[in-house]
Amino acid sequence: MPDRDQLILVSSNPNKGIEAERILGIPLLRVSLVLPEIQAATVEEITRYKLEIARTKGYNRLIVEDVSLGFDELGNFPGPYVRWLLEAAGGKGLAAIAYALNNRAAKAECCVAYWDGAKGHIFCGVSAGEILVEPRGERHFGWDAWFQPRGSKKTFAEMSDDGKDNVSHRGDAYRKLAAHLKASNG
Repeated sequence: MPDRDQLILVSSNPNKGIEAERILGIPLLRVSLVLPEIQAATVEEITRYKLEIARTKGYNRLIVEDVSLGFDELGNFPGPYVRWLLEAAGGKGLAAIAYALNNRAAKAECCVAYWDGAKGHIFCGVSAGEILVEPRGERHFGWDAWFQPRGSKKTFAEMSDDGKDNVSHRGDAYRKLAAHLKASNG
C-alpha cells in the first residue's frame, strides 16, 4: 500500500500518467486498475462514478480521469464512447466519420476527479477543434494525430509536449487541479 499522503493516479493508461505529471509538475504514483465505466451521457458523470469506485480501494488522495471526443454536427458523438470507437475501428474509423460529415468541428473534453481524503473535486477542460481525415504527426496517443485544435496548424501529435499541454483538454483540466492543490496546499 502506498504512503497515505502520496498522490495516486488511478489509470491503466501510462500515457495519461506521463501527461498528468508533466502538467501538474509533481510526481504521481500510477496505480493500474481497470475501473468499470458506466454508459453515461457525459464524461463528467463517468469520471464521478470512477472516483466513487476508486475510493473503495482505500487510497487517501487520488485522481481519476476520463476523456470525450465528439463531433459538433453529431451532437457530440461519439463523446465519452470514443474509446470504444477507437478500439473497434481505430483512427481510420474516426476519419471515416469525419470524411462523411460536412462539418468536422469537434470538442475534446477531459474531466479529472480528485479525492482529497474527505471530499471529491471535479475539474473539466475543453479543447475545440476539428477531426482530420488524414492523420498527421509521429506521436500516436489515442486520437492525437486526428485532432487539430482551433487556431492551430498542428495536430496534437505534431506538437511539442509543452505546446500540446498549453492547448489540450487534459492540460486545461490538470491546470485547474494544480491551482486547487496550490490553493489548498495539497
